[in-house]
Amino acid sequence: MSDSLSISTSIREKLQKIRDAGAFRELLTVDERTGSKIKMGGRWYVNFAGNDYLGLAAAPETARALNEGIRLYGAGTGASAVVTGHTRAHSELEELLCDITGKEAVILFNTGFAANQTLIKAGINLKANLLLDRLVHASMQDAVFSAPEFQRFRHNDMVHAEKILEKHPGSLIFTEGVFSMDGDLSDLKKLTELKKRYNSYLILDDAHGFGVLGEHGGGTAEHLGIPKTDIDVFMGTLSKACGLSGAFIASDRDFIDYLINTGREYIYSTAAPAFIAHALIRTIKLITENEGRELRHHLHAMTNLFRKRFRELDINASLSESQTSIQPVIIGANDELMTVSRRIREKGFLCGAIRPPTVPQGTARLRITVTAAHNDTDIINLTDTLKDIIG
Repeated sequence: MSDSLSISTSIREKLQKIRDAGAFRELLTVDERTGSKIKMGGRWYVNFAGNDYLGLAAAPETARALNEGIRLYGAGTGASAVVTGHTRAHSELEELLCDITGKEAVILFNTGFAANQTLIKAGINLKANLLLDRLVHASMQDAVFSAPEFQRFRHNDMVHAEKILEKHPGSLIFTEGVFSMDGDLSDLKKLTELKKRYNSYLILDDAHGFGVLGEHGGGTAEHLGIPKTDIDVFMGTLSKACGLSGAFIASDRDFIDYLINTGREYIYSTAAPAFIAHALIRTIKLITENEGRELRHHLHAMTNLFRKRFRELDINASLSESQTSIQPVIIGANDELMTVSRRIREKGFLCGAIRPPTVPQGTARLRITVTAAHNDTDIINLTDTLKDIIG
């Protein structure tokens, strides 16, 4: 049996191993935020590290909607949604998300992590075979390892996926719309063909596509011209393009009722404040209307400018083929990445420094996220800095 001294020693040893691997994480504390910039320790930085793709997190209209929501509903819900935490604002938000996704019903969660855990656990409880793209989010990976049996197909390898489905028809297939570390898109067209052919169920995590892709911000499926009915379960986050917090799952009425009655992450969590739901209604309507289209147009223009400048400057690093807001610059070794990240920060820019185990060994990277809050000058200055530092 372990005692407190041995546990403390074990913790210190494990932390040292993390430090030795160049993977130790320290929290950054943001003092202030405006547009594409954040202030930390008295200094302003241009932020290329977050997921506020449309720049709505610090937008004045978002703040106004939040203040209005507080006046209407107060600060907190004080209970789980299945007790007294589900308000009119939550119900109206669910109805709006049903309209956008074309689904019968929606369930709201405090985080995308909780939503994905609920989906995986539902599959396990239904005794369904679970089939996942190898690069789905950690929230799904963590939960699926408790399943008695599951399969993973090589990333976006539809031949491999079909071989598994031939042996396991009727599977729950899990994929992402936009993969969060590489920025590439799922081969949804082929997956929808396979799910029909093998009588399976397709579950799409579109955390990084919802609000960002598609003429109306409907996400990856809309962007690729895939009918809404071909996606059986749609999961989206409300903390990225929408600029606030939370997540949702949209599907048919029976499936959502099943989650409401069995999803422990939902049943035993206090519902998110109603004022957030109220503000989300405003930001989601903005996303689906003309202003949202203009923001997406500007975002895609900034992404294209980044890629154009990166190639023109012939920066000595590998840029992925991603055409989305997520632009990974592969550095390779952890220590080299951290040196590059520190020097970029000294120049006034923040870029995500992503290391194993989040990504495979040898692929440590700058995860640069372009947003609609950036302008030409931000992009030009960043790429010039990357050239100066990387070569």
